[in-house]
Amino acid sequence: MQWVGIHPFIVGTMGTLVGAAIVAIVLLGLMQQRRQAIESTQQQSAALVALMSNDLEANFGIYDLLLVDAVESIRDPRTVDLPPDIRRKLLFSRVATGAYLDDAFYADATGHIVESRDGETYPGLNVADRDYFMAQRDRSVGMYVSDPIRSRARDGHYSIALSRRVSNYDGSFDGVVLLTLRLAYFQQLFDRVEVDPQGTMFIMLSDGTMLARRPYSEYEVGAQVGARRDIQPMLKTGSGSFIGVDPEDGIARIHTFKRVPHTSLIAVVAPSLDGALAAWRHRLWIYAPMAMVFGLLIAASSWMLALSMRGRLETQKEFERLSVTDGLTGLFNRRALDQRMESEWQRARRQGEPLSVLFVDIDRFKLFNDFYGHSEGDKVLAAVASAIRAASRRATDMVARYGGEEFAVVLPATNFDGAVIIAEAVRREVASLGIVHEHSEYGAVTVSIGSATCVPRESEGAQALLRAADAELYAAKEGGRNKVKAREFEGAPPDPRDSLPTLPKA
Repeated sequence: MQWVGIHPFIVGTMGTLVGAAIVAIVLLGLMQQRRQAIESTQQQSAALVALMSNDLEANFGIYDLLLVDAVESIRDPRTVDLPPDIRRKLLFSRVATGAYLDDAFYADATGHIVESRDGETYPGLNVADRDYFMAQRDRSVGMYVSDPIRSRARDGHYSIALSRRVSNYDGSFDGVVLLTLRLAYFQQLFDRVEVDPQGTMFIMLSDGTMLARRPYSEYEVGAQVGARRDIQPMLKTGSGSFIGVDPEDGIARIHTFKRVPHTSLIAVVAPSLDGALAAWRHRLWIYAPMAMVFGLLIAASSWMLALSMRGRLETQKEFERLSVTDGLTGLFNRRALDQRMESEWQRARRQGEPLSVLFVDIDRFKLFNDFYGHSEGDKVLAAVASAIRAASRRATDMVARYGGEEFAVVLPATNFDGAVIIAEAVRREVASLGIVHEHSEYGAVTVSIGSATCVPRESEGAQALLRAADAELYAAKEGGRNKVKAREFEGAPPDPRDSLPTLPKA
């Protein structure tokens, strides 16, 4: 506790650091939970994307087989000689098994419809300007998935065309076989997947053309969105996950995407970041304030404890100081003098140094008190104490009030001559105060001083030295007062009490 009181700022700082560490640990744990929440959402989204991708891969694989069969039938020379209804069944009989397939056509090299699944003729219909026709005409690209188009055969229904090139045996272009797939196919696929209200799902082509979206946006479906910052990462790699902000609504979403094998499609599931972190934010608002309050309590308690212990230590020191201090003069008291005499005696004995003591007494003080009053007497005591302190200026010197009008000065490492010099300085300093004392033979307040000096040899003798100085004081008073009497002893001074007469034995 004493160490705490001496070093309050260290203890307070340590408590503050502990409180901050608790807050940091909780916040780090919450940040770890945030990362785990995002990773969990990414894993769930990856599973949904895989589900969509598998469905698309399977169905588009079937559609491609239908196109391959139709191309092979068209290239077979025997097909031309078949009756129209038989030829149509041969080419497109399996198309009816494909859900969400609207039409199936064979367009010749000029873009005119030659065969259709429903057997109707479309004399005014030409598809040579369609992107799929131009792509297949230039070179064989396998199954080509077109941009969303308005069907010219179905009163503008929104759909995409799946096409394959028909080539002659010499490799020349002989038209295309195509199937039209309603965009509702993608929308029903989205119905199998759930995301939060602010999340989104979409399917686009590898060039950034949007095919379908949930929630549906007529503005975006069919649009080229590849230039958007949140779309570009999906066009550069086969799969992945990242957090991006939609420039249209400003919502941050966790985009998880995958390219559908053997197609030019990209499936994307993008739940909102807010939705993924909703539960985490709930915990954050509970635990973060609790951790901060707890950390602040620890820090505040540490400072309160440290400052309280410092206050107690200062109070204890003040009590200790008062216990060895004279309340009137501010000098050390008799108790402190006795302790200091013992310690200085032992130190001087160990080091072989001289130790001197001055005993100071105010001349005719009782008469001063009786004539001027005790309040004035107290002022004289305080003034004399200051004068003694001013004359003994060394840090090692000790000035104490012995009792009444008597004072003692302990002078470590001071020989006989040095002690006399200091004693004379004290006497002159008091006389220079010029305090009027009508009942003194000098007309002013003066002091008589006794000095005793010795080099301690034995462990006992500190009090004997003090009494020897007291004896010299009485000699100074008997010599007329306002004088200094001094004596030097070899070893321990004799105890004046030893010379007192003893009572005869009965």
